[in-house]
Amino acid sequence: MAGTKQDRARAERAAEHFAYERLGAVSSVRAVRTQWQRQDLFGADVLGLTVSGALIAVQATAGQDSAVTSRRRKLEAFPWPANATVLVVQLRATPDPANRRRLLHNFRVHQWDGNSWSVWDEAPLVPREWFKALAHSE
Repeated sequence: MAGTKQDRARAERAAEHFAYERLGAVSSVRAVRTQWQRQDLFGADVLGLTVSGALIAVQATAGQDSAVTSRRRKLEAFPWPANATVLVVQLRATPDPANRRRLLHNFRVHQWDGNSWSVWDEAPLVPREWFKALAHSE
């Protein structure tokens, strides 16, 4: 994936869906972006809370590995609570084996445990509907 502005926005929208669907978020807030500036939330694009009050922080990228490295360093700088789930999700695309003109999307997930990073063995699929903004019921 090239990492264009559109790709970044799609990755951020998908990251919020991921927080709800896979990580158990019940409430979330996304980073603010204007034409000239951007304000991350403690280095993350999405902050969420679970029913138990655990914090979820997700930084999304559609860039290459160098983009992942810089985002990981940003997140490492914050003193995350022990119950926080801190992730960098890298949106990747591969040709669909059933239809070569179509792409399948997944996240390569990097998780911070407070001391080091690990990469999930699983690459969760990103459904097409996750590229649309999440409808909050508030």
